[in-house]
Amino acid sequence: MAPKIDIRVQKTKERLKSALLSLMHEKSIERISISEICRKSGINRNTFYQHYKDIKDLLDEVEKGFMVSVFSAVSISGESVRSVKEIMTVLLETIKDNEEICMLLFSDNGDKDFLRNILMYALPSAVENWVNELGMEEADATALYYFVMGGTVNIIEAWMKDSFSATLDETADKLNKLILSCQAAFAQ
Repeated sequence: MAPKIDIRVQKTKERLKSALLSLMHEKSIERISISEICRKSGINRNTFYQHYKDIKDLLDEVEKGFMVSVFSAVSISGESVRSVKEIMTVLLETIKDNEEICMLLFSDNGDKDFLRNILMYALPSAVENWVNELGMEEADATALYYFVMGGTVNIIEAWMKDSFSATLDETADKLNKLILSCQAAFAQ
């Protein structure tokens, strides 16, 4: 039997998250205080501390909610291995569908490592795939993943900063070509 969800707790947490995101429009996460979040949300400090130990804990919950949507979108088909372009398309679609929160989370006011952290979840499976399918050494496959991940993060951030002017398909195709080119060069 699933645990019963307390609607009041859920609403309180949503108000705190909303206040945090609203404040992130104005300033960096490092400059936001718990007092400001409480004032903006209409929630007192004691209630804040019943749910979160600090602002980072609250931000982590916001980020985890977005990560769940990314990972559930990627695994919808139930297939264990998908094409690079398909994975990039799903990731970009999820970012585009959650544009407002992503612009905040990936911005200078958010967590600068958040997008990298999302992509780090694929490290073990990518390395395993490159070792098994392409016969790469594990150290080389790991280095390749870090290289590819850095470029992917920069391209996605540039795409967002450019107000998504390139189409989603063009951006996914560009990432696909670059990743496969790097993979082919490293596998030789």
